Amino acid sequence: MRVRSIFLLVCFWMLLIVTQSQAQEPCQVLETYPDGSSLVKIGNKTMLAITVEMARESLKLKSDLLAAQKQIVLKDSLLTKYDVVKAWYDTTLSQQKQYIAELEKVLDGYKGLLRDYKKLKEPWLTFDGGLGATGDDKSPAVMMGIGIRRIRAWGFMQERNSGILVGTTFRLF
Repeated sequence: MRVRSIFLLVCFWMLLIVTQSQAQEPCQVLETYPDGSSLVKIGNKTMLAITVEMARESLKLKSDLLAAQKQIVLKDSLLTKYDVVKAWYDTTLSQQKQYIAELEKVLDGYKGLLRDYKKLKEPWLTFDGGLGATGDDKSPAVMMGIGIRRIRAWGFMQERNSGILVGTTFRLF
């Protein structure tokens, strides 16, 4: 619609110039070109007269140029937004890597706590004791032992028997 109104304005302007020149000044064609345009002299003004088709093409080219410029502006704004988003993603990625490093440090700390807890959970010094009987001897037998970590030493005493045992403990479950 805009192209058409510009075209009509150009045609009206050309008609006005031609009308005024016919009424007041003589018109002289100086040169005719192969594309259909002519160099015209009206009074002391030299002008280029073009065909209606050439005027339409000129207006269409101008319209296409404006549309292309609008697309360039749009694409430039998209590129600017892309740069902002890319910077944001880079910042986010950097922060995530820092967070992962922090979490790995925390995880190593928890693993260290677990090792320390397991060491504390298993007592490092123990005392064992018990009563019982051996074989045909009806007198009571006393058994006592001491343990350091997993190594144990037991001694048993009875009226006629005594002895010492050395061993270790194994965790089954």
